[in-house]
Amino acid sequence: MVSPVTLAPQSPEGFYAINNPFLVSGPKGFIEFMPLESDDMYIRVDLPGVPNNGVDVFLDLPNKTVCISGDAPKEHKHDATLRSYDGTALRPKLSIFGEKSKIVCRCTEFYSAFTSHMADGVLRLVLTKIHTDTPPPPCLEFLATPNGQNPKLTGPILKPHPCVCQGSQMPYEYKVLQNGGLFVRVDMPGVAKENFTVSVANGRVKVTGEAPALSHDSSGRFYSGDVAMLSTLIDIPVRKIKTIAKSEGFYAINNQFLANGPKGFMEFKMLENEDMFVRIDFPGVPKDGVRVFLDQSKKAVCIFADAPKEHKYDFSERNYGTTTGLICRCCAISGFTSLMSDGVLRLLLTKTKITPQRSSCISFLGGPDFREDLRGDGPHKFPHGTDPHDPNLSGRILMPHPCVNYGSEMAYESKQLQNGGLYVRVDMPGVPKENFTVLVINGRVKVTGEAPALSHDSSGRFYSGDVAMLSTLIDIPVRKIKTIAKNGVIRLIIPPV
Repeated sequence: MVSPVTLAPQSPEGFYAINNPFLVSGPKGFIEFMPLESDDMYIRVDLPGVPNNGVDVFLDLPNKTVCISGDAPKEHKHDATLRSYDGTALRPKLSIFGEKSKIVCRCTEFYSAFTSHMADGVLRLVLTKIHTDTPPPPCLEFLATPNGQNPKLTGPILKPHPCVCQGSQMPYEYKVLQNGGLFVRVDMPGVAKENFTVSVANGRVKVTGEAPALSHDSSGRFYSGDVAMLSTLIDIPVRKIKTIAKSEGFYAINNQFLANGPKGFMEFKMLENEDMFVRIDFPGVPKDGVRVFLDQSKKAVCIFADAPKEHKYDFSERNYGTTTGLICRCCAISGFTSLMSDGVLRLLLTKTKITPQRSSCISFLGGPDFREDLRGDGPHKFPHGTDPHDPNLSGRILMPHPCVNYGSEMAYESKQLQNGGLYVRVDMPGVPKENFTVLVINGRVKVTGEAPALSHDSSGRFYSGDVAMLSTLIDIPVRKIKTIAKNGVIRLIIPPV
């Protein structure tokens, strides 16, 4: 028999943090505010259980409100219900745990824009404010900010989550199962799935979690606590405890808009005839903008590509360069064919054996980090990064394009225009111009793109994501958004609302 625990304070003063009985160090509270040196405001809001795509944020300028809503799905059949967060409106005046939260200067009207990021059950916002005085005076005051170390956030009574409008408001939920087992849900917002630890000692099941400091967090957070008690002191192996820890990140760290299909800037594939297929993303490069040649050693292929500055608002042109080479000593590259289309270069490389008596070599190329000293006598496995389904190609930190020698290394670029509009560049390599779609829904400008599988691609790719937020929920007609789609890149000029 397994029993739930009675949540007990860690000290005579009470729980370290009344928002979560398992939090033992780090910032307290469901919400944390921090004014930035740039005069903007940073806000952290805990929304445990909400996936990356489960949150909506918009500015309601007429009511001077930042509106946040999120949905945490019912992840397991034993969950009591799903959880919905709503009404989390950050107004010029808002009371959080008795703390007055407001714009405290008179030179500010309201927020003019924001950026948001949702990861591991935590929403992080950076809000920009509008000054009513021109020119704006130096002003670092924004909100009377709840302090993550406020002693009022320590006490003997746990507080329910103030933003939950449906479902459990508490961070601990359990259900005794018919077989005598126990189902437990524990909220530890900010903890990535790989940072949870479960241990069993002296008949107690303990969970710990480490949440690193991201963005402008004042510090990281550490959680620890018993979540269940066994009926005897005979400890069960941890492997017999089934755990489900959700951790959201980018599907593909090479492109935040890629939602399905092969990941990574490059893909290698050995064909049945022992030739090698290589896909390399060069977004923005036209068909005649790439140069491929075989090195004199016949051990390496050199590639250079140029993506011109297509619009006056582009930051600059982009230049790419890379070299891939054989990592075995038994073969040489005898020839190649290349095709450049929609910002993707596809190569077919043919090899010949230098040592005919050697067995077939199943390894072919080194990636962008290819080095001469990596050569061996084969056979070898592909180096890290060439598997399009490698789980290491998913995560929370986007990677720059390793082949960019000059210009932007990232898939997204934006520029605020003088008339209040916005210019956006979005890389979706492999997408033909007719396969881009632009939508405006609930004040969000969304772009999708479908890249078909060509040549020996392992599969097609699908891109989708919000690229801009309007200042109101009044949707503008899509026809008013100027789009330029070519070479696997879409550019948008979004007019002011």
